[in-house]
Amino acid sequence: MAGFKNIFKRSSNSSTPTSVMKEPKFVEIDWKGHEPQSSTSIRVLSMNDFSDVEGVLDNLRDRNNIIVLKVKPRLMQEKLELKRALKRIQRTCQAIGGDIVGIKEDVILISPPSVGIVRIGAVSESSHELVADSEKSE
Repeated sequence: MAGFKNIFKRSSNSSTPTSVMKEPKFVEIDWKGHEPQSSTSIRVLSMNDFSDVEGVLDNLRDRNNIIVLKVKPRLMQEKLELKRALKRIQRTCQAIGGDIVGIKEDVILISPPSVGIVRIGAVSESSHELVADSEKSE
C-alpha cells in the first residue's frame, strides 16, 4: 500500500506544478462553406429486361453515381438479351471513363471515372469472365 502513496505523491523537485491543467484549444470550422461541389451517390437498380438499360445508362451518364445493378432471374435465362444489355452498359462505361465489374453471377458494380474499383482475388476473375463472355458472343 505504501507503494501506491509514493506513486501519487508529488515530488518536491518537480519544476511544473501538477495542479495546473491547461484546457485543450478547439478550432471551430464553418462546414457550410466547405460543401463538396458534387456528391457521389450509390444507386441500387434492378434490370428485368432490355428496356431497363436506358435507366441504368442515364444514371451512369450523370458521372456521380455508383451503380449496383441486380440482374433479375428472368433476364438471366435470356442469355442473348443479357449479353446485348451488358455490352451496351460496358461501352457507355468505357466512353465516360468509368469501370465495371461483376460481383456475383447476378450483381454488377459500375463506377464513375472519379471512383476506381480495385480487383482482388476471386472478384476479379468472375468480373473478367462476365465481360469476356459478353464479348465472345459478338
